[in-house]
Amino acid sequence: MVPPIHGGGHGGGHTGRDAPKMNQTSTIELPMNDLRISCQTSDDATAPKRAAGAGVSWPNAIAAWTATTADKTAAPNAPLSWPIVAVAIICLIGTAAGLLYQDYQSVSAAGQQRADSIAEIAAAHVQQTLSAIELSMQVQDHHTAAAMPALTHLQMIDETGLAVSGAPFSMALAQDFRESTAFVFHRDHPGDDILLARPDSTGADLLVSRRLTSADGHFAGIILGNMDVHYFDRFFAALGAVAVELALPDGTILVQFPPYTSVAVADDGTQFVANRTLDGMPLMISVGLDRQAFLASWESKRNVAVALVCALIVLFVGGIAAMRKHTATAVAMVAMETRSRAEAAARHHADELSRRKSDFLSQMSHELRTPLNAIIGFSEVIKEESFGPVGQPKYQEYADDIHYSAQHLLSVINNILDLSKVEAGKWHMADDEVALDDLFDALLRLATERASRENVRLSIKSAPPGTIIRGDKRTLLQIMLNLTINAIKFAGPDRVVDLDVRPGRDGGISISVADHGDGMTQDELEKAMKPFDSPASPLNRKKQDTGLGLPLAAAFAELHGGRVELDSAPGVGTTAKLLLPASRVRLAL
Repeated sequence: MVPPIHGGGHGGGHTGRDAPKMNQTSTIELPMNDLRISCQTSDDATAPKRAAGAGVSWPNAIAAWTATTADKTAAPNAPLSWPIVAVAIICLIGTAAGLLYQDYQSVSAAGQQRADSIAEIAAAHVQQTLSAIELSMQVQDHHTAAAMPALTHLQMIDETGLAVSGAPFSMALAQDFRESTAFVFHRDHPGDDILLARPDSTGADLLVSRRLTSADGHFAGIILGNMDVHYFDRFFAALGAVAVELALPDGTILVQFPPYTSVAVADDGTQFVANRTLDGMPLMISVGLDRQAFLASWESKRNVAVALVCALIVLFVGGIAAMRKHTATAVAMVAMETRSRAEAAARHHADELSRRKSDFLSQMSHELRTPLNAIIGFSEVIKEESFGPVGQPKYQEYADDIHYSAQHLLSVINNILDLSKVEAGKWHMADDEVALDDLFDALLRLATERASRENVRLSIKSAPPGTIIRGDKRTLLQIMLNLTINAIKFAGPDRVVDLDVRPGRDGGISISVADHGDGMTQDELEKAMKPFDSPASPLNRKKQDTGLGLPLAAAFAELHGGRVELDSAPGVGTTAKLLLPASRVRLAL
């Protein structure tokens, strides 16, 4: 019997010439607890290619295990959220502002009360002074003018307007008072009230006058005195007011304190202003108290309060930020620990499943291969007519189909078993020195029959003589055979598959296999390197591709410290390279 071809990167293919349509499906179901292994190939274009159980999906295993074994450790609760912090800060600011406003209202009320008190005192003092002057003038009525309180230059004016006694208060004033404001007023207004007025000409003093009445009640003249406008300055200064004004009802200012300045009573918000009208006199006194000076103590408290509130806000926000950062770190650590535990449990679970699967497949290798070898052997006997003619040509053709299909199924099973052993770490390699020429000779013997079936020619471009590779001969041959069979399948009829050997840049070696076929896209290249995930194209289904050859070759290459690389483009073809490190190669001198 011819030994079966153990390889065929993407599987083999045969259609059986005139034989009835064969559904070439080989299924092996081997139950063992929760394991189910199925290996399936089919010519049906709609039949999916599956190999459930040949590998464990790490993301799915971890996700499922994490969902069922989630750590119950409660994560630390997050501190106050920022909206709550903002509300707390607003409440703090509002409370502080409310207290400051209440204090401001209280201080302002005290300032206004102080201004009212000063105005009352000033009005009482002025009224008392003017009442004393009025009383003195009543005593002086029809008598010779004499010195009186707060008055200077006292004079008697007769009914004709001429001064009859006393010295004039200003030498520049005319002696005829008939046209003076005081004389005209008292002449035309009977009554004993005194009159305060500014002199008709420029002067700094006030004119204080009172009507003189004869015994028969007729106008007899006036008594006139000069009052210094600064008479009340010392008293007003003692009151502590910033400005004091004595004015007539029409707004004419008679007395203004402080003198010789532009400071006046101003009701513009800069002063506490109080106004009082003198009893029985057409005079009003206004007092202004400096608001800023009065509120200085409150402003100091306000500044301190603002600074304290700002400090509290900074400390509060900083504390909350630190707490949130600490809590976030704790939550992240708990999540990381939970995830680590779940991943460790998932890895343990997946490793256990993989180990049980690999142990099972390893133990079943004999049970799987023995019946297939019998089928292959007996079909080969019938095909070769070892014991005489079969009789019917169709029987011989059917025997050929049975033989080829059994070889293909054995190749798939061998790939599955080998890949399982590699994944389980149970692949045992010999450390031999293998001549590269011997590898190529064995490769040509095993791959020639498949190349003939596909009408493909094998060409070895260059093989440096005397090159020695250190590794497991069977495994190295399996790598090259898988790459070559894969290239033969997808090269297409009447094509050439080129095998080339070149030194690597790091002192290693590169063995390339180029098929010059239809090529693959980048997405198809990625799928080609995954077990049971070959590109879903009609050509793959026709070639009965199970997607095991390239992944198995890559796994064997990694066992030798090397790797398998694919370079492909649609319409150009695919080149597979086996790259071995310098530690595995010894070139001929």
